[in-house]
Amino acid sequence: MSVMVNAKPRTLWIASCGLLILIWSLWALQKHTHALTDSIPYINDKPPAPVRITTHSASPMSRTSSPRPTASAGTTEERPYSMSTITPFTPSQRVETDRPLILYAYFETDNSRANFEFFLKHGLHAGADFLFILNGENKAEDRLPKADNIKFVKRANDCYDLGAFAEVLTKNDLYKRYNRFITMNASIRGPFLPYYATGCWSDMYLSRLTEKNKLVGMTLNCKPVNHVQSMIWAIDRVGLEVLLFPSEELQAKFKAGIKPFREGEPVPPMEIPGINHCPHEYWKAVTVEVHATPLIEAAGYTVDAMMFAAHSSETFQEECSAYPDPLYEGSYFGTDIHPFDTIFAKANRGTNQKVVDRLTEWVDGRKYSSYDYCPT
Repeated sequence: MSVMVNAKPRTLWIASCGLLILIWSLWALQKHTHALTDSIPYINDKPPAPVRITTHSASPMSRTSSPRPTASAGTTEERPYSMSTITPFTPSQRVETDRPLILYAYFETDNSRANFEFFLKHGLHAGADFLFILNGENKAEDRLPKADNIKFVKRANDCYDLGAFAEVLTKNDLYKRYNRFITMNASIRGPFLPYYATGCWSDMYLSRLTEKNKLVGMTLNCKPVNHVQSMIWAIDRVGLEVLLFPSEELQAKFKAGIKPFREGEPVPPMEIPGINHCPHEYWKAVTVEVHATPLIEAAGYTVDAMMFAAHSSETFQEECSAYPDPLYEGSYFGTDIHPFDTIFAKANRGTNQKVVDRLTEWVDGRKYSSYDYCPT
């Protein structure tokens, strides 16, 4: 009887120990299995994609979190946000006055693609917000790097560049979020700066804007009237609102100051002052560009151009009517305008082609990046 009494507790004790050992073994095996699984790279299945916040506030586009954006992989997840994700602006929201908006109009051709890709490599930086306006059928968004300050909008190829800029800027009052703007298109290549230059290309344009001067471009063309050519413009909110919403009084003053063009001039008279409409024909689009400068001047402001010749005389604008468009071969006072003169080169006319080709090669070889020169 005593043997049976002593054996029962021992049996329970042994069983308990065995159960504990079994539990510990299962726990250790499971932990080891997780460690192995965590160390094996994904082969056939991709890891879960990180959550991306796609809702945007209506404040200006936020600065990129890193100095340089990541290259696009060509997938939807890797593309910049479309303008359709930007919520409407409300007047109560703060305007970030020190951050410019750079709008780049793109239509696909072999030449524009080369200029566009050059700009992506050398012109982008973290000190401005970039909005690419992609006109017509193209896949240019697949080539855009991913960064919070780079966006795009796709639209039909209509209204030409200035009409497209007006359409995008007035949608949801986008222009009210910024005080300084650069508008440019893919007919120009750059930025081109000499080795000793240490400034930011966009600051070089924007710094020419003042309380009096409201429009800056590459070049000044004096026919059929003096005007800043529109391949690239720097403009502030005051100047932009003159072009978008000229008052009836300003329109009357503008029309009174325009002299009739000479007979045979292909540029037609201006029908609707300003840029806030949609021309469907080439020469009607040209007249919008040509008359933007006199409209700014009718409002009491001045304009400026980067080309050196425009500053060679205080009376240059009164004297330059004898000179043709400076962007053609040999028409810059008997020479070809140099890209260092204007930071960008008109690249779709063949003008100064050898210089443009060499500078393109050298800037690529130098691996120049505006991220190194443009402050955030």
